[in-house]
Amino acid sequence: MKFKKNFLNYFIIFFSIISYFILFFLKKYSIAGAQIDFNSFYFRNIQNFKNDFLNSIYNYGSLGDANYPFDYIFHGFLNPFSQDENFYLLSTLFIGFLTFVIFALALKKNEFSSLQSFSLASLILLLPWFSGRAYWGTSLNLGYLLLVIAFYFFINVKREKLYLNKKNIFFLCFFSSLALYTRNSFIFFPIYIVLYMIINKFTFRSQLNLILTYLFFSIPGLFLIFIWGDIHDTKNLQIHEFHNIKNILKNIPIILNYFFFYLWPIFLIQLKERGFRDFFYEYRNSFLVSFLFLIGLSIFGHLEYLYFMQQGGGVILELGQYLNDKLNVIFILTSSLGFSLIYKFLKFDFKNNIILLLPLFLIFGFPSALYQDYFEPLIFFLFFLGFIQNDFTDLLKNNIYQTSAIYFLYFAIYNFSALLYKNFIIS
Repeated sequence: MKFKKNFLNYFIIFFSIISYFILFFLKKYSIAGAQIDFNSFYFRNIQNFKNDFLNSIYNYGSLGDANYPFDYIFHGFLNPFSQDENFYLLSTLFIGFLTFVIFALALKKNEFSSLQSFSLASLILLLPWFSGRAYWGTSLNLGYLLLVIAFYFFINVKREKLYLNKKNIFFLCFFSSLALYTRNSFIFFPIYIVLYMIINKFTFRSQLNLILTYLFFSIPGLFLIFIWGDIHDTKNLQIHEFHNIKNILKNIPIILNYFFFYLWPIFLIQLKERGFRDFFYEYRNSFLVSFLFLIGLSIFGHLEYLYFMQQGGGVILELGQYLNDKLNVIFILTSSLGFSLIYKFLKFDFKNNIILLLPLFLIFGFPSALYQDYFEPLIFFLFFLGFIQNDFTDLLKNNIYQTSAIYFLYFAIYNFSALLYKNFIIS
């Protein structure tokens, strides 16, 4: 049995890595919208930063990117391969691969074995939007590398607590700040870190050290705000019509759906271990409350925007549109299951989960078009690294063989289906 389990893990690692590199050479067929961004403005912006840094900073909004400019600075001045498109894309392919490696090392710190860690981590290489970002080298690719490095150091901080190494605090703040300067939405993580250390009663000295370090790393952001006169260069780019607090309520069902999409395999493990009766009664009430509430909104036309949404919304919403599901029943079913998961997380450890989930829902809820690739593989990271506190941990570790096998089949089919969908259905 041990030989079979080890063989499966080695097979998952090998298959995931090989498919990641093979599909790179077929990247024009990938579903990722990153290809459009790369061709329309992204690579050009890197060259703009290299050739005229000050003008690019002062007129950043005219470059067509609503995120902060660290990604362009990094590739323009620190990536020696950014002059040529082909070499640049090879370098970003490596960045995506490095994200997998750091994720595996972080999982190992979270008490998975080395083989289990690399097997589980390699699954992200099968995700079409994650790999697509790596193939086309847009900001989320570098952003996830920086974020997962910050995750690694945060695990160190959590484990040390009373005897914190100042280097871990420094690198945690450093990499989470760089991730924020790459993707604005990643601000949810520094917020979570500060709240986590306060709620979990880290020493005052550690809290002060964290806050002062973050204040130091906020200086570049404050400088940008000073020269732009706003948190973004809105005089050149009117992003407020795309990012608005009014979008948050509309995006909550979509975010719930994304949680279901990336975490539903844990339902199967729980169903197998605890039986249908216990499983049904555990989720029945939370599911019914969410389902009846959302179906009521749909009947009275308050979810009509989902059916006519042309951008964002995710795979399940597109499936419903394709099947002419005007009441969004499929989407509501899966969103309600996503709500059941969130409810279970909050019920298990309210204070530690609310400080993570509330900033995530609020900050990611701002865009008018909420794309699934914003959450891929973020939800997978947060769950398996234990940042979302839950009572699944022992269950999954005791069934890691089945967990890896289910996720492997799921993500492989998901990737293959995405390729078919783009090239044969919508092409």
